[in-house]
Amino acid sequence: MGKTKERRLLKPDWQENHVYLVQFPRIKMIPSPSPYCLKLETWLRIADIPYSNISNEFKHYSPKGQVPFIELNGRVFSDSNDIIDYLKKEAKNPDQRLSPQDNAHAEAIHALIENSIHWIYMYSRNRDAKWFFGPTGFGPHARGLKGTLMKIFGKMQMSKKIKAKVMANGIGKNTPAEVMQFAKDQLRALSVLLGDKDYFFGDIPTTVDATAFGHLAQLVYTPQFDPEGKKYMEQCTPNLVSFVERIKGRFWPDWHNATENLSLDSNWRR
Repeated sequence: MGKTKERRLLKPDWQENHVYLVQFPRIKMIPSPSPYCLKLETWLRIADIPYSNISNEFKHYSPKGQVPFIELNGRVFSDSNDIIDYLKKEAKNPDQRLSPQDNAHAEAIHALIENSIHWIYMYSRNRDAKWFFGPTGFGPHARGLKGTLMKIFGKMQMSKKIKAKVMANGIGKNTPAEVMQFAKDQLRALSVLLGDKDYFFGDIPTTVDATAFGHLAQLVYTPQFDPEGKKYMEQCTPNLVSFVERIKGRFWPDWHNATENLSLDSNWRR
């Protein structure tokens, strides 16, 4: 996995075996508009691993050019999936009770979410990414001349990156009606897999629940290209909406502090 000893640490006075999670600043809609940041932070909470947040300040990225990343014992680890796999071996593993068959099902669910459902809201962001730098997005962090430039050029750069990704994936070439049908199909499949369970493998959350929350929360709490999508979730896949609310209620009691106050405080337990 991506790691290096040469990189200058953002937390040079680190504590042994403490995770320092580097991610984007908070926004008012959702703790993070990055599904990978939200997934990883939720996973750390599910796994009950102590961590501290560090803002990347829109300029600090992993050796792979990614956010989030972590610093742990003087090393930098990249990619949310690789980080989770590493911490499951070296720290705590919330998936220990899963059978080989369960793990195979988890891999399939993971692929459905990150390879398919992910592109639904990416399509939306390609059509309109203005909110990213608005008052409920990163706008509050953009102050003064530097902030003005970030709003202008950051918006342009982000739009360019998102467009390149959705076009390379192919979903960007589809009509809104085609994408809406695709969204319904994928969400229906995930809804069937969840069924009437609290979490994907029963009453105890595992890694795939963090993954699902990180992505589904983007559909629930950030703007989408067509309001029909959220209406469909509420009417036809209500278990997915309840799932998001359940994870939020159990592992994000500080949601208000994170969004309204834009707090990166990691002491989340009440």
